[in-house]
Amino acid sequence: MPDWSYQTLFRPILFRLPVGASRDLALGAMGLLARLPLGTAVIRFMGHMAPDPRLSHTAGEIEFAGRVGLGASVDPELRAPAALSRMGVAFLEVGPLSPSPPARSAPIGRILERERLTFDSPRDVLDATRAARALREIRHIPIFVRVDLSGTPSDADRDRLLSLQCNSSSDLSTRAAAYLLTPDRWDSLPMMLSRLREETPEPLRKPMLAVLKADEATRAAPILQSCFEQQLLAGVLVEGETVDDAGHRVLGAECFPALIPAVRALRGVVPDGAILAASGGVHEPQHALELLDAGANLVSIDSGMIFSGPGLPKRINEAMFHRQSEREPPPAKTPERQTNVRPTQQSWFWTALIGAAMFLGGIMAMIIATTRVVMPYDEAMAGLTREQIVEINDRLLHFMTHDRVTLSGTMLAVGILYLVLSWYGSRRGMHWAHVAIIASSLAGFTSFFLFLGFGYFDPFHAFVTAVMLQPVLLAMHSDLPEYRHPVAPELTNDRAWRLSQWGQLIFIGHGAVLIVAGCVISSVGISHVFVHEDLEFMHTTAEHLFDAHPRLVPLVAHDRATFGGMLISCGVCVFLSSLWGFRRGNAWLWWALVTAGTIAYVATICVHWHVGYTSLMHLLPAYAGLAMIAVGGALSYGHLCPAPGLRL
Repeated sequence: MPDWSYQTLFRPILFRLPVGASRDLALGAMGLLARLPLGTAVIRFMGHMAPDPRLSHTAGEIEFAGRVGLGASVDPELRAPAALSRMGVAFLEVGPLSPSPPARSAPIGRILERERLTFDSPRDVLDATRAARALREIRHIPIFVRVDLSGTPSDADRDRLLSLQCNSSSDLSTRAAAYLLTPDRWDSLPMMLSRLREETPEPLRKPMLAVLKADEATRAAPILQSCFEQQLLAGVLVEGETVDDAGHRVLGAECFPALIPAVRALRGVVPDGAILAASGGVHEPQHALELLDAGANLVSIDSGMIFSGPGLPKRINEAMFHRQSEREPPPAKTPERQTNVRPTQQSWFWTALIGAAMFLGGIMAMIIATTRVVMPYDEAMAGLTREQIVEINDRLLHFMTHDRVTLSGTMLAVGILYLVLSWYGSRRGMHWAHVAIIASSLAGFTSFFLFLGFGYFDPFHAFVTAVMLQPVLLAMHSDLPEYRHPVAPELTNDRAWRLSQWGQLIFIGHGAVLIVAGCVISSVGISHVFVHEDLEFMHTTAEHLFDAHPRLVPLVAHDRATFGGMLISCGVCVFLSSLWGFRRGNAWLWWALVTAGTIAYVATICVHWHVGYTSLMHLLPAYAGLAMIAVGGALSYGHLCPAPGLRL
């Protein structure tokens, strides 16, 4: 459920349902997907959310892949932990735990205008056995387990409960990376932690983090400092969560302002190397950056996942990585490094070569298609001269012209996309651009074998395919430069970003439609070849064309299947580029998508009008595709091509 689908399709539906029902529906669907074979792979593919490896760090003796985690309030019953853990988060909070089965969740309130959630009860508690079962498959990120210390009559009972849930008697102890403790009385915290350490065997001990509200920071600071001096704590989690006048627990954007002074106050208490995490009201990447500037080294998201969307962790990771890249000096150019940057050793050189060849091939194909239409090798393979083709049907050459000009327009579009993605994407180390080109190329090469269906082996086509395959293989085995984020990502949920979600949805849909259309056209090309509108344009029947010459229809089928394969290749490139490449300031991607699409559709529409093939039903997909390019480009322009200093 990336932002382009959540903000445009799912959020309007979910927010019209009661809060509990919408949460059950969203988490239930995500949990089901994650449990399916290859389900988590689909989530990773669609979101491309994993943080850059250079964001990894160590705090509290725990290794983190990034600095963004997910709070326990997002999925309190652990219905979709496998799905949520693949959304770019570096740790996951669960709990609080309870020694008895949890009570049914109380109703939740939601105020959209204030981006606020209210809970009628304390945090939903979770049975330890059920939590261990739900988290069994999550091994790639640390798990922070909250422990409920309330509701027990004495300090001794609380100690026994804590020990029970933090040692080997609970299966969850083998999965927990740390425990989050919320003490009832701060003055008893050092004694409780000391007793717990004594009662727990050394191999089973886990780091402990104290959880406190933002308004408790000053009061708890001396006690926390004492715990750190005795090495009883690994860190602190400060929450912005508040309670309203009616006694309801409140989460939302309004919780964020109190976190900044609390984190600053605790920064002088928490030693270097320990964890200082902040949670509450983080709804934009800017919020996370402000908490890091205040002194936090981890940030936990809760209500932000609901109001801003599941892509928030990814956006925060990108903002953090961009800031880190700006502060790090560029790598020194050693003699060895200078040797390794030769263009022929870089993947972008070979993918750009493929794009250039495709673009030049498209121009040559366009010239041939608009002049003599068929080449001598076509005539030799079909056993028909150009004049004989005209004698069979005086509109057949016009029909072949429309097929071949449409094919050449698609080749030009693919060439433009490959060239732009290579120069601005792969050359800058963008892995997604490299994958988009390689996947698109392999899809195009695979379509060559469609000749097995229509029975027309084209030696020239085979030769070109074999030659073009070489740079693809070289690109797959060449180096990809180290990625450095060149443009600052968006830090707020502004209007341009919201509109771009619709633009991205349209471009992704456009790529998917191209893939489906390519599959349909290819299947038509290797089966009955002609559709009703084709025969109506040529004033003939399929039987007449099949009977006219044994190699005539295979010649036409060759064009159709080749165009279908090229359309699939173009669709894969558009789909993956739109899925992964929409970032603020990526104006080059906007121009590539709009220019390539416009050229292909204008060529298609113009040749149809030129030869007189003006059937509305036949041209409707081209008109619709051009409209999608225009609308998607208009909606995404402000985000991908922001004017300096302009805020929409």
